[in-house]
Amino acid sequence: MGDREPARRVLGACLLIIGLVSCAETPKQQKPAVTAPLTTPVPAGIPKGPAIALLAPAAARPYLLATVTVSSIDRLLANGTKLVGQAMPLPMDAVGLRDMLLSQAGLPPEVAVNMDFASPSAAAFVALDGKGKSGAVLAVPARGPAEAQKIIDALGKKITTRGEATLIEGNTGGRGWLYKTGNIVVLSDDVDALARGTTLTLEARRPGAEDVTAVLFPEAIARANGTDVKSAINHFLKEMEEKQASSSAPGAAGDAAAREHSLEALGEALALAGDTSSIEMSLVADSAKGLIIRARFNARPGTKLETVAKEVKAFKLDPAVATTSAGGRFLIGGNSIGPFWRGVLATSCERLATDKQKGAPAALAYYDAVVAALAGQQSLSLSLYKEAPYLSGAVAIPLQDAASAGKVAASLAALDSAAASALLRAQLGDTSSVEWTVKKESVGKLKTQHFKVKLKKKPAGASDMSKRLLGQTLDVYWTVADTRMLLTLGKDAKTRLTAIASGKAPPEPNKAVAEAQAAAVARDLFYYVDLTPVLSVVGSLTEEQRLAALGKGGSNPIPVVFTAGGDGAGKLWTVDLTVPPAAFAGIGTLVAAGIGAN
Repeated sequence: MGDREPARRVLGACLLIIGLVSCAETPKQQKPAVTAPLTTPVPAGIPKGPAIALLAPAAARPYLLATVTVSSIDRLLANGTKLVGQAMPLPMDAVGLRDMLLSQAGLPPEVAVNMDFASPSAAAFVALDGKGKSGAVLAVPARGPAEAQKIIDALGKKITTRGEATLIEGNTGGRGWLYKTGNIVVLSDDVDALARGTTLTLEARRPGAEDVTAVLFPEAIARANGTDVKSAINHFLKEMEEKQASSSAPGAAGDAAAREHSLEALGEALALAGDTSSIEMSLVADSAKGLIIRARFNARPGTKLETVAKEVKAFKLDPAVATTSAGGRFLIGGNSIGPFWRGVLATSCERLATDKQKGAPAALAYYDAVVAALAGQQSLSLSLYKEAPYLSGAVAIPLQDAASAGKVAASLAALDSAAASALLRAQLGDTSSVEWTVKKESVGKLKTQHFKVKLKKKPAGASDMSKRLLGQTLDVYWTVADTRMLLTLGKDAKTRLTAIASGKAPPEPNKAVAEAQAAAVARDLFYYVDLTPVLSVVGSLTEEQRLAALGKGGSNPIPVVFTAGGDGAGKLWTVDLTVPPAAFAGIGTLVAAGIGAN
């Protein structure tokens, strides 16, 4: 516990309440109300030290690493318990849950009685040196100035004072600093953190429509650890590569290439996060809309992220891909192909250009034709079934016009097994674990490349269920139909290819999918995931009783919706994850099935 226990208990209790429900455009910053601090009553005999100089916001801001704001703990818990209550009955209401959490944190009941849980609370994390040391400061509202003093008195025995700050000692001997301004109690376990973070924490106390908002400052976090964002990302990737290499067989050159390619893609994504001035994360618990988690990436001028955020092209979901083989569908969506994805394709082209093995020239010609022909969209649908082949999927990529589509078709027809191997090397690095054959095949009027793909070796330590899933041979059909490049795989791949190529699409059978798609109409990316088919297949393939019961728990959907897109001005790129109320109801059905199996 050390000498920081009282402050940590209050901070831990508030973060625990947030974590119960959660697992950022933030309101404009307002200047905190200037309130003359009340003098904390100090019993005679308590030592006094020099007053702590609290830094003004402008002077303190270079030390700021992150802030967390809770608009209203009461509102967060009330809406959160309503959502969770759709999945399982709760033994208490939101107020009872709140008081239980505070009690379990070891806080005296006087704290809960005198805190104002309807008003905003906030925490700020500040750097204390350039070697990774940081401190946390928490600001919580009381029902009034007198109640704020009661909270301070309840937290422990006064040891010393420094101006308006008081060092207290809790029942277990731990110590922490408290400062009071009006009805706000500010807590920290470090006196330097209190000096640097108090005004920033008070500034972060803002009411808002979002229940929880966290703001991260990547450059400040890197600087506080004695580095910069780019160097930190490179160090992280190097550590990952070394860790993966240590677990691989000696001399596995193919594995090394695969690691390099996968880490390159991860590095590109992390670099976008490094292009931010700040990253805002927010959470909203709404009994009508569900649980909404949003990330906002604020782009610095002149960065790649600015370019990505500036190019806005709304996704267009191919209806034939979306609705053919709708049974067992667990993933459906589409996205525009913007600067980030074009960069990924360009990297693959560069690898092929330096590949001296057989088939690389034909593969490069195909890639060049595709990149030149892209109309900027792609659609995807994946389904799962209880019988082999378990997977079915379809991809559609529209091309610019008939001329460019003709060039793609010609380059696709020129692919052979060696060229296909080169394509996989450019994307995956290692193809030694994949076995495939390819032949030209006519499907109706379509000229296709028909691949049969299978993993040669299963992952080490794979379960019997994984071996069954990964041991199947997948049929893959690849063609150009009019001005679309189409790919289908797995169950009924040939039949599905013909249906999609015809352009005739049945209406969307799932109302929730149609509504989610309409709500995301202006976004660059939209994906709808339903976990129920996944659990159903897993349950049918396992002998574990509880998992099998979950798989038979019903057909109620458990949807999760992902959307993303820029603002068109190059300043902001956002990612949203929504768990609708229907997901909680679906989880409730599975929970009931799991309980019944015990």
